[in-house]
Amino acid sequence: MNKFGVGDKVTWSSQAGGSVKVKVGVVEVILQPGRMPTSLQISGCGNPRNHESYLVLVPNKSGRGVGKKYWPLVSKLRYVP
Repeated sequence: MNKFGVGDKVTWSSQAGGSVKVKVGVVEVILQPGRMPTSLQISGCGNPRNHESYLVLVPNKSGRGVGKKYWPLVSKLRYVP
């Protein structure tokens, strides 16, 4: 299983509506096994995971605003040097 730290840049792909999107963001929070992001961090995020996981911030492409937070599957994350 991949291990990342706060501030690490990561990438992963997601699929919805027949299209695949590649996302690049920065690890913002490390969640211990059994923990979930709070409702203030992210909404509609599923069930607790039995391993360390990561909340990732993907900045807006426009450069305005904070961006969007995701809780991707750890197995999909790849480190970006």
